Amino acid sequence: MDFLQEQNRAKITKVFVFCVIWRLRQKPVMLLILTSEITARLNYVARFLFCHMLDLEFRLTISQEEFDLYPGPKLVYGVDPPAGVPFIRSEGILFEREIRIKPIHVTWVYDLPVFFQNDDFRALIPFDILGASFYLISRYEEYLPHSKDSHGRFMAKESLAMKNGFLELPVVNLWAGLLGKILLQKFPGIRIKAAGYRYIPTIDVDHTYAYLSRTMLRTIGGAGKSVVQGRFMDVYRRIRVLTGHEKDPYDNFGYLADLHLKYLNRPLFFILYANYGGDDNNVTLQSVRFRNLLQELVKDHEIGIHPSVSSAKNLNLLSKELDSLSEVIQKKIIASRQHFLKFEFPVTFRMLRQLGVTHDYSMGYASDPGFRAGTSEPFPFFDLQANEVTELILHPITLMDVTLRDYLRLTPDQAVQLIQKYIQGVRSAGGTFLSLWHNESLCDTGKWKGWRQVYEKMVESASI
Repeated sequence: MDFLQEQNRAKITKVFVFCVIWRLRQKPVMLLILTSEITARLNYVARFLFCHMLDLEFRLTISQEEFDLYPGPKLVYGVDPPAGVPFIRSEGILFEREIRIKPIHVTWVYDLPVFFQNDDFRALIPFDILGASFYLISRYEEYLPHSKDSHGRFMAKESLAMKNGFLELPVVNLWAGLLGKILLQKFPGIRIKAAGYRYIPTIDVDHTYAYLSRTMLRTIGGAGKSVVQGRFMDVYRRIRVLTGHEKDPYDNFGYLADLHLKYLNRPLFFILYANYGGDDNNVTLQSVRFRNLLQELVKDHEIGIHPSVSSAKNLNLLSKELDSLSEVIQKKIIASRQHFLKFEFPVTFRMLRQLGVTHDYSMGYASDPGFRAGTSEPFPFFDLQANEVTELILHPITLMDVTLRDYLRLTPDQAVQLIQKYIQGVRSAGGTFLSLWHNESLCDTGKWKGWRQVYEKMVESASI
């Protein structure tokens, strides 16, 4: 009996040891990073690169003793590493608190644009990948003096990316991929999982209807303007829509629902819910039809606020618009996209945070497609003036319909070719392809003739 008990105990011990070894092998290997100081900037960008982009657990330390005793993969981030220790040389930006103009020279290494370069032969990589990534995703340059366009926006041509020909590249994604390969070569035992691809379609509703749900004065004024300009077909169509003989050309919400259901994705709708005036000219807020539409949309889609241009620096007005839209859809609104993509660091995002918005989808240029923050992945807003990371997540836009047609003046066929290029680029780099379209550009009439097919081809390609 004792012999059998001993055998059983031995078997149990073997199973236990096997389980422990198996668990240890499954546990992610942590990368320990020695640095002279743990700052908010360094912690922020390290979390984005190592955790979010590479799915690699890491920890920062200032303890030389802990670093020396650690048996796992480790490296130094700084300027003076111990001999023979893997090393990323710091440019210094992550150890600063002030915002200042920095001399930046862009060169190409490994077929990628880089800056904050160094010629330190000890370094794993010939540039400060953490500092450069921080410069882009914090939008450091938008806090510096710059010229603005007629809408008061930071212009693409002012950006480091546009000036140096890499706006079309999600360079931070590509840098992260490069870093991952280097770390795998240096530490074969680590496991890295690069960010995967996904597609998020978003729709701005600046004008819910072309003719319906407008005040009598605006209806008469619109018809009169068409007559003066000789657009008699517009008058005819307006009459047919208002008398119920034809569908409003901007009412494409059922079409959008059916199209995206086919590809098993759902668009996010950003609603301009503001009083008429200036650049804010959606339908009247008193429209029962408008309210009914919103209540139907929210059943199967996420709805965000499209703040009016008038509310850009008016917290009370923005709060009123948020509360009014929330009341209609009976749901708290946590997503936002600025009308005209007009925003300013850090004012706009501080306002959104104050009102409980946790996701913003404005990070793009109206004039050009590409990656304003150097990445196609969402990232937390870092308030440079306060020198702190926030809970507000910024979602980069890849491209917009108005950019393609009105700014770049592309034909529908040319637009399809360019869209395909961006989809492939995001797929290759890993990240999110986020499209910005408008319900009115799907009307397939007038200046938007042929653009519905562009949208259909984009959704099909991006969804596969």
